[in-house]
Amino acid sequence: MSLFGLLSISGSGIDTNQTWLNAIGSNIANINDAVNPAKTPFLQQEIVAAPGAVPTGYGPSQSAIPTSPLNGMGVHVAAVTTNLPNGVLTYDPTSPVANASGYVRTPGISLADQLGNLNIAEANYQANVAVINHAKSIYQSALTLAV
Repeated sequence: MSLFGLLSISGSGIDTNQTWLNAIGSNIANINDAVNPAKTPFLQQEIVAAPGAVPTGYGPSQSAIPTSPLNGMGVHVAAVTTNLPNGVLTYDPTSPVANASGYVRTPGISLADQLGNLNIAEANYQANVAVINHAKSIYQSALTLAV
């Protein structure tokens, strides 16, 4: 594997983590959204990551070559799923969207779970950035050897 492969693999990890961080941020932002029980609340987003081919070319017309040694390396977002489609009924008679019985429907998102996911995503992001920084220092060292 070339050093450019390291950049492609780490770059795919950063892209996937960015999508994950966006989903976590959206989940946290909508954690207290309440709707009338007859409506569907905000749906918690979960990211499904999968191993994927890393493009070996450096242009819009080039794509991954099936026989490439990098094929199957890296990661990509395979899907963004939602769960708890019914949400959680909460008694809040003071809410303007409450039904006649005083209930509202909330997303049922756990803040503790989201903060735990945030810590994991942040660590993954930092690890991928560290790999890129190490590859960059290796490139710089190689350039000084050539002179």
